[in-house]
Amino acid sequence: MNIFKSKLLWIAPIAILVILVIFSIAFYPAYNPKPKELPIAIVNQDKGTSIQNNDINIGKKLEDNLLNSDSNTVKWVEVDNEKEARKGIDEQKYFGAAIFEKDFSKHAMSKTQKVIMDSKKQEMQDKVKSGEIQPEQAKQMQSQMAKSGASQDVTVKRAEFKTLINNGANMQASQISTNVLKGIGDNLNKQITQQSLDTLEKQGVKVNASDIKGLTNPVEVADQKIHKVKDHQGNGNASFLMFMPVWISSIVASILLFFAFRTSNNIKVTHRLIASLGQIAIGVITAFVGGFGYVYFMSAAQGFDFPDINKIGMYVSIALLGFIGLILGVMTWLGMKSIPIFFIAMFFSMQLVMFPKQMLPKFYQDYIVSWNPFTHYGEYLRELLYMNQPLEMNGTMWMFVGFIIFGIVSSLSAAIIRKHSGKRTEVPS
Repeated sequence: MNIFKSKLLWIAPIAILVILVIFSIAFYPAYNPKPKELPIAIVNQDKGTSIQNNDINIGKKLEDNLLNSDSNTVKWVEVDNEKEARKGIDEQKYFGAAIFEKDFSKHAMSKTQKVIMDSKKQEMQDKVKSGEIQPEQAKQMQSQMAKSGASQDVTVKRAEFKTLINNGANMQASQISTNVLKGIGDNLNKQITQQSLDTLEKQGVKVNASDIKGLTNPVEVADQKIHKVKDHQGNGNASFLMFMPVWISSIVASILLFFAFRTSNNIKVTHRLIASLGQIAIGVITAFVGGFGYVYFMSAAQGFDFPDINKIGMYVSIALLGFIGLILGVMTWLGMKSIPIFFIAMFFSMQLVMFPKQMLPKFYQDYIVSWNPFTHYGEYLRELLYMNQPLEMNGTMWMFVGFIIFGIVSSLSAAIIRKHSGKRTEVPS
């Protein structure tokens, strides 16, 4: 036979090109993942302050600048109080929060205000000593200042800028939020320092060396991580790390269960129904042995720190059973030709499980994420691992129940409807 007449020979270069293009599309979300509108809450409780009859509200000014910024990286959301911000973080509405205390401006400018007041007092004392101002006149000026409150002693205190980071929400989003909020804290100290120096310059006040430190570091940044990822928890990426093993093992188990039925050589409908029920029963056992065995192995042999190992074991077992139901239900009608579809689906979904929605291309955000079962699997697993969420019948669990029902109905109906010959089907080597 002339090899050049073989269709397979000429299909090879086309096939490899098609496969490479398909996988390049599958990994497209990871080529240049950029955050788009990561939601971060901003809580401004700053009441402002006044220096030499000039009103200052640093929190309000910064809040307005952030809310009106044209940055595509972060979407700032105005929130009334810290309690509401924490609730939003628990509900995964926000990846972090920036919080200004009620006396933020007062404390941030307290050193500046004290320097000005001390300078004015010293200036008055010098004028009294020089005879430029009479003691009686000085007393009248002090009385007027007392009535206006300008002569009251100022307590110097650093302002507090609190940041909350939802560490367990998504590692990539958490790191971006941390960098953004850290940058704001650093810039606050620089901006307030410059504002203080400008105010002192306008007032004609000279700054002593002893006052420099208080003027250049007026804000204390208090960072707090919520749902903190512990050591030996996959650096917050366990939902991605536990995706491929679960999916591939579901495919392998489904193939074995599929051929166990096909090679049982059942011709009568009643025999096929019994075989199908046996297939389903072993599928349930397989899922729970796999789920709990996998989780306990990760804990005992690999040292993974599960917050509640039985809860995670139950969830993974249900997920395995749901995936087996989905795969086996399709294989029952399409056979082994459906397996490449499941592997392609896995590769197309890997990036969706790894990255938060806001870091995916817009097409994926709008048309893929909401219905992709792997995204729902990974999101709920992450919530169970890092967000202290209970195992409950939510949308993800009902999705798995639907897959299980689909697998049972499909297997039983195929056992009744599809014709089986008396010849034994061999498992391909």
